Amino acid sequence: MNAVLKRLIVAVAALLCLWTPAVASAAFNPLDSACQSDPAARTSAACGIDNSKDPLTGPHGVLKRITLLLGLIAGIAAVIILILSGFRYIISNGDAQKAASARSSALGAVIGLVIIIASTSIIVFVVGKL
Repeated sequence: MNAVLKRLIVAVAALLCLWTPAVASAAFNPLDSACQSDPAARTSAACGIDNSKDPLTGPHGVLKRITLLLGLIAGIAAVIILILSGFRYIISNGDAQKAASARSSALGAVIGLVIIIASTSIIVFVVGKL
């Protein structure tokens, strides 16, 4: 019984030690002084400013539009290369070297398409968080 009581007291003390700094730090925001003194910092998301109307990084901003346009152009090019490699594979007429070349082109186009989709998604996500 004595050991159980000691463990209970230690557990409660540990929880109180973990809970107290969280309560104390919730009242203190280290960015308040930076947000109030630096005019450039006032526009950042850390200061709680809404940048949704920013023409550069907003939801319909220039960076997002350029990224989507370049992703679309590169994606269309990758699909065209994939189709052309398929035709090259079909007309290789059993020539192993031509078939291998067409297969490697198709594989490169598929890998490029995956990279294009992933990079465009990442850039749009990051720009949306600015």
